[in-house]
Amino acid sequence: MTPFVLGCLVGLLTGATLTWLLVARRRERQMSTALEAAIDRLAGGQPPSSAERGLTGAVGRLDRAVDEALAVLDEAADLQSTLERALDAIPQGVVIADETGGLVFQNEVASAFAGARHADALVQAAVDELVAEAVAGRSGNRVLDLFGPPRRTLVIEAVPLPSMRGIGALAVIEDISERRRLEAVRRDFVANISHELKTPVGALGLLAETLLAEDDPAVRQRLAERIQTEAFRVGRTIEDLLELSRIESSELPHRHPVPVHLVLAEAVERIRPAAEQAGIGIHVEEPARRLAVLGDRRQLVSAVYNLLDNAVKYSDQDSTVEVWAGTDGIDVEIAVRDHGIGIPAGDLERVFERFYRVDHARSRQTGGTGLGLAIVRHVVNNHAGSVHVESRLGEGSTFTLRLPTASGPVALDTPRDGADDRAEAG
Repeated sequence: MTPFVLGCLVGLLTGATLTWLLVARRRERQMSTALEAAIDRLAGGQPPSSAERGLTGAVGRLDRAVDEALAVLDEAADLQSTLERALDAIPQGVVIADETGGLVFQNEVASAFAGARHADALVQAAVDELVAEAVAGRSGNRVLDLFGPPRRTLVIEAVPLPSMRGIGALAVIEDISERRRLEAVRRDFVANISHELKTPVGALGLLAETLLAEDDPAVRQRLAERIQTEAFRVGRTIEDLLELSRIESSELPHRHPVPVHLVLAEAVERIRPAAEQAGIGIHVEEPARRLAVLGDRRQLVSAVYNLLDNAVKYSDQDSTVEVWAGTDGIDVEIAVRDHGIGIPAGDLERVFERFYRVDHARSRQTGGTGLGLAIVRHVVNNHAGSVHVESRLGEGSTFTLRLPTASGPVALDTPRDGADDRAEAG
C-alpha cells in the first residue's frame, strides 16, 4: 500500500471517528437533557449542582430521585393502610365512589351490606341510589326501619366528593337503633315518674285540704295517718330512684370477697320489720361461711333486699319467704322464693323493667314503686352476673341471682332441691 493511499485511509478513519464522537456527544447532551427534565419532575424542579451536570451526574440524580419517589410511595401506602384500618374501626359504614359511581373503598361495616339478602339488601339499594345522586351533585339522606329481628333503624347520608377528575361521592351508614331505644326509655321514664309522683302528691293535697276543714278528732287522726302513708310512699319512690341512679351511673364497683352469709343476714334484717307487719315469715338457710361473692357489699345487699321486699309484697299473709345460697363450683347462686300470687308467663320478660307491675292494684295497696327489680338487674349486670325468675300463677315465684365467686373453683355446695324446700317449709 502506497503512502498516499495509507494517508487517505487514516484521514477517512480520523474523520469518521470525529463524526462519531460529535454525534455521541450530541446524543449524550440530548439524553442528559431528557434525564434532567425527568429528574426535575421527580425532584420537584430542584436545579442540579455543577457536579451533577452531564450524563453521569444526571444518572446519579435520577437514581436518588427514584429512591426518594419510592420512599414517598411507601409512605403514601402506609398512610392509606392506616386510614383504611381507622375507617374499619369506626361503627359507621363508609362508602367512597369515583366520578362514575364506581366503588373506590368501603369499610368492613359497609361491606356487610354488599350482596346481603332480606332486609340488609334494602340498605345496599339505598346506598347505591344516594351515591348516584351525590355523583350528580345532589346530597341526600334516608332513614330505614328494618324490622329484623332484631329491629334496627339506619340513617344513610351521601354527599358529593369533589376531586381533580370530577365529582365522586361519600356515603355514611349509621345505626341509630340504640339512640332511638334510649330516647324511648327516657320518654317512658319521664312519663312513669310523673305518674308515680302525681298520684301521692295529689292525694297529699286533697288530704291536707280535707284535714283543714275537719273538726272531728277521730277523722283528723285518720287523715293525718293517710298523709303520713302517702308521704312515706313519695319518700320510698325518691329513695329508690336515687338508689337506681347511683347504681346506673357509677362505674364498676370495687370488687372484693364478700361473705354471702353476711349479705343474706343484712338483707333479712332490713326486711324483717315489714315482713312481721304483713304477717309473713322469713326462713333463711344459712350458707357455708366460706362461700363468698366477688363484688360490692352495699350493692349486693341492695339486690337481695329488693328481692325479699318484692317477695313480701306479693305474698299472702301467714305464708313464708325462703332464702338460700349455694355454689356449683364456679358461680354462687342466691335464691329467694315466695308462695304468693305468682307471675303470668307473658310478664316474666318484663318484670325487671322500671315501673313495671304485674298487679297494679296490689302495688297501690303495698306502696311498691316498681323499681326494686330494676335495681336487682343493674346490680347483677355490674357484677357480671345474671338473674333468673321461675313462676307459676297462684304458686309463687323463685328469683335466682348467679354471681361470680370470690376466687377460683371451690368445693361443691349445691343449692337445695325445690322438693326438699317445700317439704321443710311445710
